[in-house]
Amino acid sequence: MPLGEFAPSLVESSLRSNGISIAISSFVCRIRSDTGMLSEPLLRLYSSYPASIDDDLLVDFEIDVRSILSRHGREVEFRWEGKSPFPPLPLSQTHPLFEWGLNWAIATLSGSDIVIHSAVVEKNGVALALPGDPGAGKSTLCAMLALSDWRLLSDELTIIDRQTLKVRPIPRPISLKDQSIRLIKARFPDVYLTEPISETRKGDIAYAKPHDQAIIDADLQAPIGIIIFPQYQADAALEITPITKAYALAQLLDNTFNVGLLGKEGFADTANALSNAKCFEVTYSSFDEILPWLNAQCLSTS
Repeated sequence: MPLGEFAPSLVESSLRSNGISIAISSFVCRIRSDTGMLSEPLLRLYSSYPASIDDDLLVDFEIDVRSILSRHGREVEFRWEGKSPFPPLPLSQTHPLFEWGLNWAIATLSGSDIVIHSAVVEKNGVALALPGDPGAGKSTLCAMLALSDWRLLSDELTIIDRQTLKVRPIPRPISLKDQSIRLIKARFPDVYLTEPISETRKGDIAYAKPHDQAIIDADLQAPIGIIIFPQYQADAALEITPITKAYALAQLLDNTFNVGLLGKEGFADTANALSNAKCFEVTYSSFDEILPWLNAQCLSTS
């Protein structure tokens, strides 16, 4: 049943003992934590995700977000299958560490497919990929679209199924940083956002709850029809520059986690997955200005 139907006390006690399992798209993850700081964000952000406290349930992986005592005081450590791939962080950063670690675990387990560091949303059966450097505005644009009438596929990972050459959705809470938090809160006052956590390695961090329909439709793949390399620039006029597929492919390969490991076949599959995509570099400052153009592109591509 959905996680939101569990009593908070049961979620907390399960996290501290045998764990609680959550289905995230095609993955089932068992989560444990003794920090006392994970049950609330899980209940608020993952309320629509199928969950279970059945100890015998077969899961794809297990993670443990564990409190430890170090020379810096009380900290939190992310453990995946008994190993810790990251350094510990202050206990106040328990939830961001969980989300970052979950991204890493999903990317690692998706190694037979093509994994690109890029946000991706869908409308009218067309996936829009939003790669870009930190600070380019891709996460803000992804959130703006996903919290309006586009479907969130992922705010971090564009995973291309090598059997279908379509994007495999992994909808999760949307990560927001610094000024993006204020922008999203002002534009979508009814959307649940966590309280910002300060002084993380990425600045101030908060998470927005995606629409329930994105979780319901998590098994609906979509082909990439549009690729945009966005660049937010305050007070800039909307500037749209078409780019070649070859240039877009080269840029995407710089953002992939594993194409080099997949060899020639992985490169060919990536190119084929982009064969029908329209590719652009876009400078923008106003969501209201870029949205009509994006909607038009989506219609003309579908």
